[in-house]
Amino acid sequence: MGCVHPGRAQHSVIDDEGYVITDWKGTGASSQAARAQQADSAHIINHNPAGVPYTQQRDGAHILSSWTEQNPASSSASPEEDIPLQVDPTPLCPGDIMPELSEESALLSDQDVRALVLALPLRHRWRQWNLMYSTARDGISLQTLYRRAEVGPSILVVRDRAQHVFGCFTTESWRVAPRYYGTGESFVFQLQPRAVMWPWHQKLMAVTRNDFFQFGRGDCLALGGAPHYALCLNGDLEFGSSGESDTFGSPCLAGSEEFEIGRLELWGLM
Repeated sequence: MGCVHPGRAQHSVIDDEGYVITDWKGTGASSQAARAQQADSAHIINHNPAGVPYTQQRDGAHILSSWTEQNPASSSASPEEDIPLQVDPTPLCPGDIMPELSEESALLSDQDVRALVLALPLRHRWRQWNLMYSTARDGISLQTLYRRAEVGPSILVVRDRAQHVFGCFTTESWRVAPRYYGTGESFVFQLQPRAVMWPWHQKLMAVTRNDFFQFGRGDCLALGGAPHYALCLNGDLEFGSSGESDTFGSPCLAGSEEFEIGRLELWGLM
């Protein structure tokens, strides 16, 4: 089953160890964890790093989390903390640094590159940009992308058929793995129709696990999670999806939640 399935909404269930179970609306839950979540989608029992269970309730735009100590003699809980799921983006403004590019980009202007460089962690700002993979040059194959993505930090840029340009910065090489990987330095961005970025929504970690960065499978590549991927591309690199993601507090990045890929580039920071 691919991460992108035209006509069906995606649901990603992530267990306590970061392993991913993906189900599609109408297909039925594929695990006990998925069935439990679907049975009561408004209340989710989870654990904080110290192992104290809490109840997480979504009211649409916020998470309301009540922490309850497991003490039979007491049923009191701390006051609810109201944390927004979606956050305002950070504008992307061009800086003075223009890195050396191995070849001209079909998706990024010099202004786009200078703006993305300024958003990078400081140690990556003076690195050369090498075009590791391009659908125009290398064809459409996720397996080829994986083979050429063994470069560490990289910037993935997508243009859909609606002419929206968007993507992500990630710190680890894209690869197939059974669980999420990557770091909180990852971010997602949009360049068209507006130049903005969403860094990791770290504040949400106070009430729920929110470190779902990179995820790779043979039939898809994805970033972010809960309740949707911030960005997900299928194995043919022909279609993708983007939805509200708690990981970055980001909305849909593309022209629509399910989109057709027009062009894609992967830049390695060497």
